[in-house]
Amino acid sequence: MDNIFDKIAMSMDDIKKVIPHRDPLLLIDCVHEINLGKNIITSKILTKDEPVFRGHFPENPIYPGVYYLEAIAQSGAVLGLITRKEMGIVESNIGFLSSIDDVRFRKPGTPGNRVKYEVFVDKMRGSFLWLKGKAYINDEVAAECSLSMAISPHK
Repeated sequence: MDNIFDKIAMSMDDIKKVIPHRDPLLLIDCVHEINLGKNIITSKILTKDEPVFRGHFPENPIYPGVYYLEAIAQSGAVLGLITRKEMGIVESNIGFLSSIDDVRFRKPGTPGNRVKYEVFVDKMRGSFLWLKGKAYINDEVAAECSLSMAISPHK
């Protein structure tokens, strides 16, 4: 079986061409797989040098659970914006989170972990996307949620 982490569909530079996030809040390193209108797999390697670890329990660094949710949203935005572009909707857009539901935090992330994000399109209608996402560490669910986002013109 192939290791999904060996596949690189989009680098961080490619991601920056799609969404406006930048360090320290660009929370995905690369896209491993993208199926337009269906799903995306992304990841992030948590290094000891992550700015958040300096303040989020420096003696026992733990990746904040809300960062998992933001990375799921960023992954969904990449998927949604590229899908819309392929559908011929090419204006400059940005995804804004409109709801987060059914959130569960299951496993904390620590320096040295690689987080894999899997995000699935539940529904697309007009300028709205409904997504379901999970964050995994070592194939164990670390966090999961359902979310929606509105795609709006970028100014």
